[in-house]
Order: sequence, then C-alpha cells, then structure tokens
Amino acid sequence: MALVMEEFDEDKVKVPFGTKHLDAAMCFPASATDVHTAVILTHGAGGDMNFKHLVSLAHALASNGFLCFRFTCKGLNLAYKVKAYRAVWDFLKSLQKFTIKHVFVGGRSMGCRAAAALARQLSDESQDAVQGVICLSFPLHPPAQTHAHLQRSEDLRGLPEHLPVLCVSGTEDIMCDRVLFEGTVKEMKAKVEVFWLKGGSHGLTVKGSMAGEPWNRVNIAFPSAVSRVRVHFSSTTDASVKYLLVENEMVLKLLRSELLQTEVRVLYELLYILNNSSRGNKTFKGLKQVEQCINRLKSMKLDVALQDLTELCPNRIQRELSIKAGECDVPSQPMLEWLCLKVLGAGQLMSCTLSRCSRAFTLSKQQMKWEEFVILNMVITSMLSRLWVIFRGVLVSLSTLYQQLLELLREVANAQPMPFLKDFSLPADMAQLLGPSDAFLLTKKPAHGHHATCHKEKQQQQRGKKSSVKVKGQGEKRKVKEDLGVSIERGIGLDTDMKPFLKVFRDFTEGKSFPQKTNQADKKQKFKRRVREATSFTDMATHLEEMITWCKSQKMEKEKRLLTFLLLKCQRMRSLEAAGYNVQRRLRSFRQEACWASSPQGSVPRACRSSARLRTRSQSLRSRFKCLTLRTGVKKKQRKRERKRTESPVSGLSGDDQINRSACEATSQTTSCDGLDDIDDIFASVGL
Repeated sequence: MALVMEEFDEDKVKVPFGTKHLDAAMCFPASATDVHTAVILTHGAGGDMNFKHLVSLAHALASNGFLCFRFTCKGLNLAYKVKAYRAVWDFLKSLQKFTIKHVFVGGRSMGCRAAAALARQLSDESQDAVQGVICLSFPLHPPAQTHAHLQRSEDLRGLPEHLPVLCVSGTEDIMCDRVLFEGTVKEMKAKVEVFWLKGGSHGLTVKGSMAGEPWNRVNIAFPSAVSRVRVHFSSTTDASVKYLLVENEMVLKLLRSELLQTEVRVLYELLYILNNSSRGNKTFKGLKQVEQCINRLKSMKLDVALQDLTELCPNRIQRELSIKAGECDVPSQPMLEWLCLKVLGAGQLMSCTLSRCSRAFTLSKQQMKWEEFVILNMVITSMLSRLWVIFRGVLVSLSTLYQQLLELLREVANAQPMPFLKDFSLPADMAQLLGPSDAFLLTKKPAHGHHATCHKEKQQQQRGKKSSVKVKGQGEKRKVKEDLGVSIERGIGLDTDMKPFLKVFRDFTEGKSFPQKTNQADKKQKFKRRVREATSFTDMATHLEEMITWCKSQKMEKEKRLLTFLLLKCQRMRSLEAAGYNVQRRLRSFRQEACWASSPQGSVPRACRSSARLRTRSQSLRSRFKCLTLRTGVKKKQRKRERKRTESPVSGLSGDDQINRSACEATSQTTSCDGLDDIDDIFASVGL
C-alpha cells in the first residue's frame, strides 16, 4: 500500500544533558496529534544533525506520519555518545505533546554504532524499550584495518533476537568490507535486512559512472583462464615485450624504493604524534586522507601483479631463441586485460593522492603563518612535497606502462583472442580518466614507446655513440653530470627567437627613441598625481606598495629603499588614523616626502633627513668598531715585539700611536670608498 505524503513541521529543541544542552530538531506531521511512533537519528564522527542524508530521511518520515528526532553530539568517544543518546531517548519519552509508544533508534557511521549500543543496553532493561535499529554506513573497521571488525561489531552481534535491524551500505565503502559484513550478519541473533548501494561510498554517494567500474575497486576479480599463450614471435613482438619489461621494472623500482618507504614511515610517525594533540586540526585530517590513499595502494597489491607480469614475459635469452624458432609463450589476453585494470586503478589512485598531498600542503602552509608549531609544519610540508614528487613519477610511469600493455594486448588478441572484459572497452589513454592537471603532467613527459626509443637510438648512432655537453673552461667535450654548480653551454642558439632583437635594432636604425625612460617618467608622474589625490593613509599605503613593486622590477634600488622606509611610517600613521586621530596635517607633509622619494633630487625632506642622519651615524659606528678591532690586534703584536727588544727613545709620537693612526686612516679611507655595503643595505631595508 502506497504511503500518503503529508505536510510536516520542524521545531528546534534543546535536550538537557548534564550541565550542557544538545542541539536537536524534531520533525512531525503538521495535522497529526496522535503520533505514536518515533525515530531517533544522529550523525557520524565528523558531522552534525544537518547532514543531508539525515535531513532528507527525517523529512520523508515526517511526511509519512512518523515523528523523527535528530540531534548533534560532537563527542568522538563512543561511551560519551551513548550517554547523550540515552538523554535524548529519555527526553523523547517525556514529551507531553505526543504519546510515544514505539521508538526506533538509528544513525549514520559512528551514530549507528551508538544506536546499536543503546538498543542493546535498553533491551536488557525492558524488551519494549526499542522496536528496531537503523544503520546507515555501519563503520565495520577503519580504512585498510579489517582486523578491527570484531571489536566494532560487538554491540551489533549482541542485539537480541526480537529486535529487527535495517542496514544500508555502499559497495565501495572503504570502512565496511562486504564479505566481512555479510559474515557478521550471519553471526547475529537478530533479524537483519541489508541493502547494498551499488558504487556507493561511505557517505552513500556514487561518484559518477566510474564508481562501479572494476578498476576503481581494490580487489579486481582474477581471470579464471590460462595465463600464457603461444603466439608467433617476431622482432616487433620482441620489441613490445622488451620495452614492456623496461617500463614494468621502472614502476616496481619506484614502488619498492627505500625513499618512498622512508617517507611513508615519516607520515605514520607524524600521524602518531598528531593523533592526540591535533585530531580536530585540518592538517591532521589532510594527512589522514593521504594515509588512506597509501593504504589503498598497499591493499591493491600492485607490486605483486607487476612481479607476476615479469615472470610471465620471456627474458632476453628466451626472446633470442624464440625469434629463431618463430614462436614464444607470452601473457594471455585475460591476464593483460586484468593488468590493464590494475594499472588504470593505480593511476587514478595516484591522481587522487596528488590532489590530497597538495591540499594537505596548503593547509600546513597556512598554519605556519600562525607562528605555532613552525618546525613541525615545516617537516610536514617538506614530507608532503617529497611524496608529491614520488607519486607524480609513479603516475607518469604507470601511464607509459599502460601504453605498452595495450600494444602487447593488441598483438596477443589478434593471435589468440580470449576476451575477458566484455561489458566495456579499455580507454586508449590513461589521461582520459584523470583531471586536467594530471593529464597535463602526462603530456609533459616524452614518449617512451619503442618507436620513439628506436628513433632516438638511430639518431644517437648517426651522431656518435656518446652524447656530450660542452663545459665552460675546458677545451674538449666530455660527458658530465649536470649540476647547479657547473656552468653548461647548450646549443639553443638556432632555436632562439630573434624577432624582439631585430625589432629593437630596426627602431634604432630608423632613429626611433627607446621608450624606457619615457615610461619611467610617466610612471613617476602618475604616482605623484595619485599621492596628491590620496585622502587617507590607507590609500597612500596602497600606492606606495604598488610603486615599490614597480621600482623593484626596474632595479631602482635607491627609490625602492626610500619608499620602503616611507611605507613603514605610513603603516604607523594608518593605525593612528584607524584609532580616530586627526592626521590630515601629517598627511600633507607626507605627500611631499613621497613625491621626493619617487624622484630623489634637490633638497631632502625632513623625514628622509632623519634616515640619512641614522645612516651616517651607523657608518661612523662601524668605522669606530673597525678601528677598535684593528687597534687591539696591533697592540698584541707590539707587546710581543717589546718583549724581544728593549725600549728605544723615539721623538714625536710613540710606535703604538703611529700604527693606530695609520690603521685608522686606512680604515677611514676604506670606509669612505665603500660607502654602500651589505650592512647599509640591511639598515636601508628597515628605514635606518
């Protein structure tokens, strides 16, 4: 019999819970006053009562004559959540507006665990306390940790026989393995009905049409067919197998590299450190998502499948003998198609891992601005950067391996057709399954197909066996390892675009003037006009920042330093302006100073004079410090000489005074010649 949809009302209520209150919402039919059946729902570990699935379910129940009561409990402890659930159940039973006779409890994810624990607890007290349990996406185990399913399903398996249970889960739920859950259902005493959403995730969402495809699964069905077939073996087949093994070895080398294993161990250690101190932190959640991808890659057992491919393909000696014999055993079509699915799934997983590494990197970088746990966040960002580079290399290598698998698959399918995939066809390129950014990464890598490699080998044979680069400072060509410390001349002169140079040369021969100085003058005049029109220090700071950036691009160091000093003063005056002080008089004099700093000519304004005086004072202090240091060293040497010889009368100044004076004169000359050194640049950058 079809249910009749009715109008419903929703009230926000506060449920007493100790010294606190729980936020809750009560949906009930608008016209009904004799509602006797109620359903209590709650959310999972990372949400609230406004989760869209809970809201839609509550509205549907209220529209069909039921009272639905959903609440929010942010506690991550299961026992705490069960106590909150008990408080809501007591509050619902005490309502005077409705006479509730039947109560069903349920929830999503961790909420359904709390509902099962409460139902088990209440059924021990009274058999009619709860009439049923609703479980949406029951979290049977953490991702890739199936050993925890017995502990998490203890309350579910302990429900009494008279209590019915309804479970809704997705077939692609990484927290509820279907085989394990069906085994748990068989052990339950209660009557259970399970509905599986095809392609659904833990959030009961189907991510596009590809969610149900076999390559998006962790465990792909192994083909029940022969693993090898005998085909006609030619030089073309030999090249396909050869380069397939090369690319396969490259992927295995990356997956088994000690560098990747070290970074994964660092990730696990960081998660262990952050588990108790920063569980609610966004960076911690981002790292957990990266960990999920790594655990999924381990669960796929891609390295085992690729190792099987190495054993199925003939080695070099077998290929040489097979070319003479004309026949050879190669992987069959079902095995190659199964391996293609594995590689496609791994490529899509690498794409997801790259995006999650980038997101976690951005979150950790934002935390570094808070000046809290700076060193820890630096370790996290550096680790994520290295992981991103490694997984990018894995993705690119998987794309090339997929192309080689398809090439050998075509030859084997023509010789010994044994189709394994009948519902769909394999894509021609892995880039079709990835996003634009990851597809761009694949297009940047040069092709490693055997055709391109053969062409490259032919070019190398024509040029010579050894490729070389020319190093500056050496008269002969030799093979070197490129490094940042080695200056290398590359032969790119023929590829250089000469049009901009020819245009400037043509303008010069035709008598046209260069526009650089004119552009600088126009820019300065425009800046002065904006400064004169500025009505507040806020506008002035904006113009100064823009002008400083332009001076930096034009390598106008003097103007940049003066404007930077004025920007610091402008920031202080802007604070006074925001506090309500009258700074219009100071703004008028500041306009003159800013105009002079953009074109430092003529008399120096008062603000810039203080900067010049401070610079002169710093130079004099520096010269005195050098004199004092040199004088101390000379005195030590003079004392050693005096111990070896007796004192001799000298007219005029003593030896120490003469040496000190000459040293100070030399120092002052050096200081006067070197007017602008690194210390001056540092002082000028802060306005001194």
